[in-house]
Amino acid sequence: MPVIRQTIQHNSGIPLGGIGTGSVEIRPDGLFHEWHIFNVAQWNPNSPCGYVEPMGPEDLVFLVRTKDASGRILARYLALREELHDLYCLAWLRSVSAIRFMGNFPFAVIDYEDADLPVRIEAELFSPFVPLDSRTSGTPGFFVRFGIRNLINQPVEVSILGLMKNPVGWDQENCRIRNTLVDFSDAKIIHMGAENLANDKCSTGDMAFACRGGDLTYITGSFRNEHRALAFQRSRYGMKVTSSMHQFYQDGRMPNLNAEYRPNLPTDFDAHKLSQAERQKVLEEVLQSPALYDKYHRLAMVDHTLVDSPEFLNELADNIAELHERGGEWGWGALCSQQLISPEAESESMFVIAWYFPNHISPTGKNIGHMYEHWFKDAKDVAQFLLSNYGKLRDATSEFAESIHHSSMPDEATDAVASQLTTLVKCTWWTKAGNFGVWEGYGCCGFHTTDITYQGSFPIISLFPDLQKAQMTHGAKFQRDDGRVHHFFTPDFSSVDNGFDRVDMNPQFVLLAARDYLWTGDRHYLEDLWPHIVRAMDNTALLDTDGDGLPDTDTKRNTYDVWDFTGCPSYIASLWLGALKAGIRLAREMGDTERAAQWDLLYKKGVASFDAKLWNGEYYVLWRDGDEKDECCMSDQLSGDWFASTCGWGPILRPARIKRALQAIVRHNFRPGEGLVNASYPPGKKPRLAAYGNYQADAPWTGIEYTVASLLISYGLVSEGLAIVRDIHDRYLRAGRFWSHVECGSHYYRAMSSWSLLLALSGFNWDQPTGCLAFAPAIDEPLCEYPFFCGIAWGTYYQANSLDKRCAIISLAAGELRVSEVRLPKLRGFEQASVVVGDRQPSYRVRKMGDGILVRFRKPVELTPDAPLIIRA
Repeated sequence: MPVIRQTIQHNSGIPLGGIGTGSVEIRPDGLFHEWHIFNVAQWNPNSPCGYVEPMGPEDLVFLVRTKDASGRILARYLALREELHDLYCLAWLRSVSAIRFMGNFPFAVIDYEDADLPVRIEAELFSPFVPLDSRTSGTPGFFVRFGIRNLINQPVEVSILGLMKNPVGWDQENCRIRNTLVDFSDAKIIHMGAENLANDKCSTGDMAFACRGGDLTYITGSFRNEHRALAFQRSRYGMKVTSSMHQFYQDGRMPNLNAEYRPNLPTDFDAHKLSQAERQKVLEEVLQSPALYDKYHRLAMVDHTLVDSPEFLNELADNIAELHERGGEWGWGALCSQQLISPEAESESMFVIAWYFPNHISPTGKNIGHMYEHWFKDAKDVAQFLLSNYGKLRDATSEFAESIHHSSMPDEATDAVASQLTTLVKCTWWTKAGNFGVWEGYGCCGFHTTDITYQGSFPIISLFPDLQKAQMTHGAKFQRDDGRVHHFFTPDFSSVDNGFDRVDMNPQFVLLAARDYLWTGDRHYLEDLWPHIVRAMDNTALLDTDGDGLPDTDTKRNTYDVWDFTGCPSYIASLWLGALKAGIRLAREMGDTERAAQWDLLYKKGVASFDAKLWNGEYYVLWRDGDEKDECCMSDQLSGDWFASTCGWGPILRPARIKRALQAIVRHNFRPGEGLVNASYPPGKKPRLAAYGNYQADAPWTGIEYTVASLLISYGLVSEGLAIVRDIHDRYLRAGRFWSHVECGSHYYRAMSSWSLLLALSGFNWDQPTGCLAFAPAIDEPLCEYPFFCGIAWGTYYQANSLDKRCAIISLAAGELRVSEVRLPKLRGFEQASVVVGDRQPSYRVRKMGDGILVRFRKPVELTPDAPLIIRA
């Protein structure tokens, strides 16, 4: 009796493609979903080109065929999908038994499980994703590398076959699909395009399908059904099944057919009117069609005179007409890599998929294009770039991935940090003019939503600072004259919505600007934004009507947009205090000492008022308005302190009260199996209408859950923070959408706040203007290693504090840091430390700081990839 263990169908995976290029998603079924590379569908849902899906999951498929020394042949689809099978005519072509899918962004690794196969096959898929290199990370294409290991003690012939559709010009009746075979070094490329394309259509462009490794064979162009079982209804020879799969099964190869165009013969074609030489020429042309090629050779095995006759050629012409009548899709290409693998040896075959669809037409009707147009002229150019630079691109992408996945972060934190980076590929536009933005939710709301960028942009400024600064400076152009900042770009980057009433956005804008500047040291960026910062601060200051330093009026609208506040809300006031703290620093950087002094007085007054007005002995209440208060316990009540802590700016409120409030949030709002809800009323606290049972108050938003978890970790409550993260993962795995979190739409931008877990666990902080670098790992371990990223450099921090090894090493993978001091407040026993940078010993002083040390250099030292900083006890 068959026993089947079924789990939920997973409807999310790893997106493949570059930042702003559109993407295709590889999922645990081994197939490629959501081909959103054509400027339409959910990536651009209101496009004038319509909401269409030009390619589906079965439009790129891989297969394997093996033959051992005994002659036993097996053929398998490297995918799990019932619709692929033809159990009547191709019963021997089956799916692998199972797939083990490992999604470690930016890589997806697929282990194909099948006990009958004499080889083990593993696919590695990725697009270039290189920190501090947005150009390389904006490449419209991806790699599929198959690693093959022979498991038996005899040679095995292994063929990997890829089949892909040409979708170019899908909505253009007058275009003529054309596939061209290109030899490039040791690879073959099928360049998929079309003739007679309109200049202004989203479907105008091209694709490239390439393969390298082993003995390469091909079919340049064909009908879709020619790679399945095809039988012609009109045949004097009886109904015969034809398919390119016959030769794949028998020989493990494709027949090297090179049809560039859809086959076509005149309707009045008659082979009897042609000479023998003319018939031979026509025959050679039509036999470039794999179905007709297969039919020819199968009949020739019976009687070669059958296929030499004019009658046979006339039947082939009729078969072509029948294919046209059926309306079959033409333009499919096939590439096959065949290798003989020695016993227990390994080999690989690599495929590349690339695209180039420049007509990104926004809902306004304007063609805003793609940034990748500056770097490539067509998809063939993209494919050649990827093929030529594979080793370098994989090394750079792998170095980043390994720094995350092989760090000392607990597994749940590692998965959280990496998984939400998928949004950066899935949900971004990057136009030819250089405008960049992230969808708030995939295909919904707008781009660069200020109150979502607030939580979600930490990985963007860390990895690709040019993109974060671009969306910030462009957003500032839409600031209202009264100082209110924009909500989001819509329908493209030419305008914004009318969401200026959200009062949390002004302080969030200031906090973002401060973080971006202090991490990158970009003086021009600060100078450009400074007038906008001042206007934003002045506008928010108007909300303080009682002079206590906190907003207390017009505080209704905020990121919780169906949950209205009143009076002085802890969430809004916390953000305001954070903005004051950041603003003071920025004013000093700008030399505006008078404004810095004014804001400093206001900050001190506001901090005192926050405690006096909102603290109830256990946590900070939702809001207070005169003598009235709402004692709902909000998870986001410490938002300003979360941002300050994540940036390493120190606490705003009293640390002891922050910790007590965090403990109350966990106690009242978190239940394993339910998640951390946004708010609740503790026992004995009177519910109020606006918050009690509110749609958003009762919901767990992962973007908020991650921020609370990271703040818990920063304040020593590590197990509590990680418990929240584990619950998030269980919730989304059981729902089959681990890489697509929801709020207002899927792949929600706010959930990229998971990056703050890395910052909390490593205790990393960087201040470029002062050159101050700090690490304070949250988990006390004898050995630990964490990556760090600050917009101008990235690398790893390694710390060993055991009996046999005592050192701290800060090494860069890319960029440079000019360091004046290093703060390691948890590195115990290093008071007599020695310090070197590369092969030089700088002049420095070591003094105690907390339980650890502070190293201050007499002159700033330069850290580079060739010059790490090493501290030894």
